[in-house]
Amino acid sequence: LMRVCKQMIKRFCPDTDSKNILQCLKQNKNSETMDPKCKQMITKRQITQNADYRLNPVLRKACKQDIPKFCQQILSTAKDDSELEGQVISCLKVKYAEQRLSTDCEDQIRVIIQEAALDYRLDPQLQMHCSDEITRLCPEEAAAQEQTGQVEECLKMNLLKVKAEMCKKEVLNMLKESKADIFVDPVLHTACALDIKHHCAAIPPGRGRQMSCLMEALEDKRVRLQPECKKRLNDRLEMWSFAAKVAPPDSFSDLAMQVMTSPSKNYIISVISGGVCILFLVGLMCGRITKRVTRELKDR
Repeated sequence: LMRVCKQMIKRFCPDTDSKNILQCLKQNKNSETMDPKCKQMITKRQITQNADYRLNPVLRKACKQDIPKFCQQILSTAKDDSELEGQVISCLKVKYAEQRLSTDCEDQIRVIIQEAALDYRLDPQLQMHCSDEITRLCPEEAAAQEQTGQVEECLKMNLLKVKAEMCKKEVLNMLKESKADIFVDPVLHTACALDIKHHCAAIPPGRGRQMSCLMEALEDKRVRLQPECKKRLNDRLEMWSFAAKVAPPDSFSDLAMQVMTSPSKNYIISVISGGVCILFLVGLMCGRITKRVTRELKDR
């Protein structure tokens, strides 16, 4: 790395401590002036780090409390002399989508998801479980010299054609992650960048906030979204609708997110509100009847 990226280190990381060189290069990896050979070397190092979180000191420090809290089962069965094949990071990504990580850990996992969303090779679990499906469904996208999220998008668009259950699970996880943060869905984010700027600029990113903002704009007939953004959002709605049928929500937070991103959101909310009102009125009437019966019994 130090030899291949010597000039890039001088350009981007002249005052960086040696132990933080890789982190600095990763942050500048997609710069237009980054040397292609150095970029390839950075990608190789990222693949290695993402296969085993123990090789990523920044992630280890940021997630030192989250890893034993959420991924203890993986740690307890892991062997010291073998790679974890991305299982811990995959575990943390699930918790990221559920919005349960600490702030520092969430920031690091967001970066990992964003990078993997552009290059499927940085997601060892996806590569392991979907290699055959990628060869079958997305050969052209996988052969592209520059990876910009084409393979991930291809798998999402062909979700109904995915046969391997473990691969389907990985694609569903990707869809779940994009609900939590539009920045981890590069194709959708690129298509909707202008609309986010115009309609959601005041909305802070993360935790599904900007995604909810775009969905509200999509439903609002007074708002005109960019054609490509509108198309991509409708594609995502179809994908999320299918995902909800295949993988029901695990928690109330998942259910809430599915409702907020549903094309029938207003109808669902009105039905739920109506049900709550009916329960309240029934409870109120029962309470009054109980009081009256109690009073009559006392009078006797």
